[in-house]
Amino acid sequence: MPSIPRSIRTLLLSPGTFFEERPPAETLAVAAGVVVALAIALVIGLSLLGTIFAGSIDATVTMDNPDRPPEWVCDQHGDDESPLADNCDEPATVERDAGALAQETFHEYIPYALISPFILWIFSGIVLFAAGRLAGGDPSVPGSFALAGWAAVPEFVRLGAVIVGFWFVLRDVTITDPDAQLGVIEGAVASLEPILQVVSLLVLLWQWYLLTCGLSRDADVPWGTAAVAVGVPLALLVPFAVFDSSH
Repeated sequence: MPSIPRSIRTLLLSPGTFFEERPPAETLAVAAGVVVALAIALVIGLSLLGTIFAGSIDATVTMDNPDRPPEWVCDQHGDDESPLADNCDEPATVERDAGALAQETFHEYIPYALISPFILWIFSGIVLFAAGRLAGGDPSVPGSFALAGWAAVPEFVRLGAVIVGFWFVLRDVTITDPDAQLGVIEGAVASLEPILQVVSLLVLLWQWYLLTCGLSRDADVPWGTAAVAVGVPLALLVPFAVFDSSH
């Protein structure tokens, strides 16, 4: 049985050899683990991005005090002993760290980052199974979902590029005016967009090659046929990779 380091190296450098040695259907459990790992990595990555953005902001904002009842409640019940008037003696507004607020905004998206890999995994597994059938092959359900899981491997590269890229362009940026926050950040990341577009296209090409090798093995179709079957749905993602990779 091949060692784990050799298996990883073979998957990365020669997917065709990897799937020849291990039929995709037999790797479903490990591929599912890759999807789980990606979900965890996305959560960690989103938290890191929040920290990076928060570190570039050195300002405070004035906002309504969440611990104080609405003004109309205090106007009507401020002089009586109604429990509705509790905390009416608190200040109406408070100062909050703008960086902390930005970080909280990133944290709001953590649930989506956690579930999105599983949704895409299910959808991709169905698409791959259908593509294998339309190509005249005989794909297996476990094999199709295993391949969809393995397709998550290149996404770690994309995630790493995003984190490193945003850290690089924001490392010397300090925002002192909250109202100018969006404009400053957009200007700082403008130079990063072409790089992320190239990375996204390379990730798609890597996924195409990996899935082509796997589908050819699992569905028992010629490599060229599998390449077309995989390439058509992936081609639909190219506009998103080109125009949305840095957003």
